[in-house]
Amino acid sequence: AVKSHISEKGMANQHGLHKAEEDSVLKWTNKLRSLREKRTSRIIRCRKLSSIKPQHLSKDEREKKKKRVHWVRHGEGYHNLHCRLWYDEGKEGDPWETCPVDPVLTEVGLEQAKELNRRSELEKKLVPGAVVVSPLRRTLQTATLGFNYLVGSVPFIAQEDCREIMGPYPCDRRIKSVYHKKEYSHVDFSLLHDYCDGEASALESGPTEEALEAMDDTVFNRWGKVRESDEAAIERTLDFLFWLKERPEDDLIVVTHSCWLCVAFNGAMQCDSEELQAWFDTAEIRSTLIEF
Repeated sequence: AVKSHISEKGMANQHGLHKAEEDSVLKWTNKLRSLREKRTSRIIRCRKLSSIKPQHLSKDEREKKKKRVHWVRHGEGYHNLHCRLWYDEGKEGDPWETCPVDPVLTEVGLEQAKELNRRSELEKKLVPGAVVVSPLRRTLQTATLGFNYLVGSVPFIAQEDCREIMGPYPCDRRIKSVYHKKEYSHVDFSLLHDYCDGEASALESGPTEEALEAMDDTVFNRWGKVRESDEAAIERTLDFLFWLKERPEDDLIVVTHSCWLCVAFNGAMQCDSEELQAWFDTAEIRSTLIEF
């Protein structure tokens, strides 16, 4: 049976989380689990896959609306580096408030993504039907470098509902999709709110820092200066999961963010182990079977 709440000791031993944030994440995780326990509709069960060798779901599994999903957190971004240095130096205040807008991967993050590609192709031998990715730059980079062997052979789809938790931090705002058309021509951006098929061709370079600060992001700006509520984040995550349910593919990869994954595994899905509900490290991948 899955424990209702995560223990102090369990969270302290998690990787990918700075010690300065452990207490607040512990409290948040327990709140998410309490909200999950109260929900009586849109129930989704999730279990860790013991084997991820390529295979089609059985007829029975398809009829029960099961999906094999491989969840990936993006590689280290400059916002992660910024916050780690802030905490290491013992500064006061909230480092997330001064992060760069829609940051890219650090050199470490780029290497993590490349290593993910090697492991996914050679060791895990993942052959999904599609790669779904959050439309922020760090996730687009991770999906492209981390599953480069799949580019051109399966759809890469940008999806707004697996973005990081909205508001108020600048690192979770995103630039317009038009800036990605050249570098990420293999990604389908048609589901995004700012997509325009007739828009000018791909821009040669990204926006200036001034443009980044002023850029409109309708989905993000809906929350303004406040953080997206836990209830809203859970509902958005459930919307995404039920969107996956209607996809034709049996096997999918989802490249997303740490807080969103925490909501998915602790607030939205009923998981069969504490291990699945733990905080994701950068560029970590977990393979699951989810049942609707």
